Amino acid sequence: MFALHKRRIKRKPRTSKEFIIALTLIVLAICIALTASLMSNRGASQAKPKAVIIDGLLHYPNETFVKEATSLLNSTGFEVDYIGGEKVTVDLYRRLPSLGYRIIILRVHCGPLVETLPNGTIVPGEDAILFTAEAYSPNKYRIYQRGQLARAVITGRPNELYFAVPPWFFDECAEGKFDDSIVILDSCYGFYSTSMAEAFIRRGAKVFIGWDGEVQAKHTDYAVLVLLKYLLIDRLTVDQAVKKVMDEVGPDPYHHSVMLFYPSSAGDYRLERLKR
Repeated sequence: MFALHKRRIKRKPRTSKEFIIALTLIVLAICIALTASLMSNRGASQAKPKAVIIDGLLHYPNETFVKEATSLLNSTGFEVDYIGGEKVTVDLYRRLPSLGYRIIILRVHCGPLVETLPNGTIVPGEDAILFTAEAYSPNKYRIYQRGQLARAVITGRPNELYFAVPPWFFDECAEGKFDDSIVILDSCYGFYSTSMAEAFIRRGAKVFIGWDGEVQAKHTDYAVLVLLKYLLIDRLTVDQAVKKVMDEVGPDPYHHSVMLFYPSSAGDYRLERLKR
């Protein structure tokens, strides 16, 4: 008979190639994850703040204003979008709070909201409306045509009807929130009452700047350029900048309207210095 002896087989420890490869892969994965995270954070921190010029004054073009305003904004670290002409629509106003703009220049018509009675009598209201450059059609935007939109006509052009938005459009129909935005209404009647300014503030804007009455396009364009200089280059507070504009540019020489801002608590607001 033979006795069977079990022979112990010594296993090689896993500290050789397999362990080294596994450890290398783990370290490599960690390095890739850290690099991706750092790159993501760096990209986010270096992203330029955005500004927009919304230009719906179809009959009062001013390329010089657009170029100079864009240059001022670019030189102080802003990426600038220009939205003009027929792209100034109801849908643009609806999406505007969600688009991430820190400075919004609204070069659009604005006027008092009035009601026309069946007998033709015109009854002035207490609110102002922002015009689009989108031709009015009773069959379009039916979902909003239960008081959220208005029909607008430009003085001297009675046959041209456009969609317009009242203050409560931003409360009831807009999406998203403004990013502590400075909103500059480069047009008439921004402060026909404070209702339009209040609507923007409720939606997340930091401050609303505009005129308390009718103003000529060339006057407000120049005043807004001076305002941008004081806000962006000299880094004055909102209150200081608006006062300096009124000292330097003055009220509209024909209509005597003046530039105002809302709310008063934003008077001490100053744009932070941007890294370029």
